[in-house]
Amino acid sequence: MSRPLILLAGAILTLTSVSSAAPVMQPLKISKECSQYTGDTPSFCTITESNLAAIPVGTKILYYGPVTSNPNFGSSTAVIAVGNGDSAVGYCVTYDTASPPLGTCAFHAGSGTLAGFQAVVKVTVDDKQIWHWDGGYLLGATK
Repeated sequence: MSRPLILLAGAILTLTSVSSAAPVMQPLKISKECSQYTGDTPSFCTITESNLAAIPVGTKILYYGPVTSNPNFGSSTAVIAVGNGDSAVGYCVTYDTASPPLGTCAFHAGSGTLAGFQAVVKVTVDDKQIWHWDGGYLLGATK
């Protein structure tokens, strides 16, 4: 193989690697209070802090089950309901009897201002019963 062909093949491989790289997740930090969470379907918590403008303070996170009232763990479809068709859908699992309670949520779809929303967050709760989501997100069109 001639040197120009080898260089061309190397350039194509480099471009292919760059174009297929996964998008970089942005940091996501959300706090929520759940004083109105009843265990009914749906139950909800209210966001008290958010570093993502598309998910403002006051946004409701609705939990639809199937497991919303078990004292040991939660397993639920979760909807971030901003309003006016702006929402995101995912799934959360929490281990409520861990000390402290912990869990994970993963979001895979969104609409409106949350179109293309994807996120994976670690769920924790502090001693004031404020729940925290810490992880990463992507927002925008997906392929």
